[in-house]
Amino acid sequence: MKKIQVLSDLIYSAANSSEDLFFEVASNKVLYIYLKDIEEVSSIHFEVGDNSNIQISVFARKSIENENLTANVGENSRIAVYYADFAIEKNILNASINLNKNNADCEWHLASLASSNDDKEIAVSIYHNHPNTHGRIDNYGVCEDNSKLLFSGVSHIKNGSHQSTSHQNAKIVVFDDGCKAIARPILKIDENDIEASHAAVVGKINDDHIFYLTSRGLTVEESKLLITLGYLKPIAKGFNEETANEIYQLIEGRL
Repeated sequence: MKKIQVLSDLIYSAANSSEDLFFEVASNKVLYIYLKDIEEVSSIHFEVGDNSNIQISVFARKSIENENLTANVGENSRIAVYYADFAIEKNILNASINLNKNNADCEWHLASLASSNDDKEIAVSIYHNHPNTHGRIDNYGVCEDNSKLLFSGVSHIKNGSHQSTSHQNAKIVVFDDGCKAIARPILKIDENDIEASHAAVVGKINDDHIFYLTSRGLTVEESKLLITLGYLKPIAKGFNEETANEIYQLIEGRL
């Protein structure tokens, strides 16, 4: 395992390395961590101290056989994770965030594109292990051709974690009949004094939307691209301009 103490903003490339990664963030830090070329890494862990505000941006472009992303979040600390999943063929991702102390907070944002014969399983879970912890999961996907896309995960507010909040959104747009798309968010609540919700939407794009766009002069493919960009483009706000442009190019190239 490679242990990295993060003291300032970090852009880290794990190219050609399969070594597990352990990022240690001290207390009282405001940091941006950008990970790329992480396809060979099977385990990525973040240990976040107290009173810190961390943004973690991950860009996946190649096949990922099995990846585990975990984090422990300290008191009065917040992590915002932006995961741009444009991996090809295979992607199995399991993410687990532990909110271990008072006022620990996590926002998770994922955009996933499944096309051709891609087969993707993405599970994101947030565990509320202390009172007054807050979590939000937003997973958005586009599925076309003969691809498969599964969103799952658990928001677990444990006994004693009162005054905690947890919300999940899982939404997948399906373009073709050969797709298989599943959104399966789960709430597990062991406490009364909390606020929690989840929503799951999977559906084929409305034919009227395609018709409207083609009636304005766009081709069917151009219409699909425009809809996909509108659905997945918000993930780009978690990345710099150069990477955002690369994300747009990948979307265009794969549709």
